[in-house]
Amino acid sequence: MKKIAILGASEPHLPLFLKAKEMGLETYCFAWNQGAYCKDYADHYYDISITDKEQIAQVCQKEQINGIISNALEIAVPTVAYVSNLLGLNGIPYNVALDARNKFQMREKVAHQQACQQPNYTLYQSGNMPSSYPVIVKPVDGSCSNGVTKVSRKEDFAQALDRALQASCNNCILIEEYIEGREVSVESISFHGKHYVITITDKETTGAPYFVETAHHQPSNLPFDIQEKLKCAVKSMLDAIGINNGASHAEFKIDQNGNIFFIEVGARGGGDFISYDLVKLSTGYDYVRGMIEVALNEFTIPKHAFQKYSGVYFLSKEVSYIRTFIENNKNAEWTVRYHIDEGPLHELKKSQDRSGYIIYQTDHRISISEK
Repeated sequence: MKKIAILGASEPHLPLFLKAKEMGLETYCFAWNQGAYCKDYADHYYDISITDKEQIAQVCQKEQINGIISNALEIAVPTVAYVSNLLGLNGIPYNVALDARNKFQMREKVAHQQACQQPNYTLYQSGNMPSSYPVIVKPVDGSCSNGVTKVSRKEDFAQALDRALQASCNNCILIEEYIEGREVSVESISFHGKHYVITITDKETTGAPYFVETAHHQPSNLPFDIQEKLKCAVKSMLDAIGINNGASHAEFKIDQNGNIFFIEVGARGGGDFISYDLVKLSTGYDYVRGMIEVALNEFTIPKHAFQKYSGVYFLSKEVSYIRTFIENNKNAEWTVRYHIDEGPLHELKKSQDRSGYIIYQTDHRISISEK
């Protein structure tokens, strides 16, 4: 029986554990005990931080692990790469994982290779204010929209800078040109340097200043030529950064003239139910199985089993009408899953502020308008 190490054990990652068991694998779970919902679904559990790469490597080496994986967890990417490199397992190079965790370094790699168009950018240096506005201020090591702010005038820059610093572990802040346009993500999987785009996700956000996603939809309704440009850009970008194995979640913006701008990429599947739910619901492709196969140095070329529409709407104070939509449709045949938190709705400044969701699968895109 092959052995797979899985980093992270909060409830959203249960599909990873269930799929590994379905594939007949012996599972080794690494996560802090607090909130480790999935530990009871693993064959072996270790109360070790997913960032403690040396200790995890020791256990994996002792147990002769055949593959190591995490998904939708940005902070786990370097650990997965470190262990896979040390043990000779399939994965991305450790230095690539570090670049993929640093939004400035990934931009530098893309710029050096002229892989695709991207906004103008610079690292913030103390006392140096942007010369023009609007700009996006973000931590280089952030995720889940934490610390991201659009700044339209210099009077608001200091507050945005402080917010970004609070969300950063290394106190490095990226200043980017603001691009007006539609936001999408591209869901891909790579094996030994060959990239396969599975689908493109359309996004709805709160807009300025925080741009937290309020909905995702698959497949994208962008024109065919724009989708083809995105697919080419993704492959060039992945090559430039060096992401040669595993899932990836790349974000782009498209302006009114059809120009596409690379925003950032994660060397893991998308969160917000994108990689665990929406991809399979819209395409029939078992994305989670594909990730595990790559970690085990096995691979089956992705194929769509069908084409349906899937999506998720999130509940927050800004979109409070979603509560009524969920309550009215929680038993609909197209409802896959839903949840509403108890208590008041929160203002949406980061992904963790959401108060509920509803996931759908049907033969058309479900659109909701405030009433």
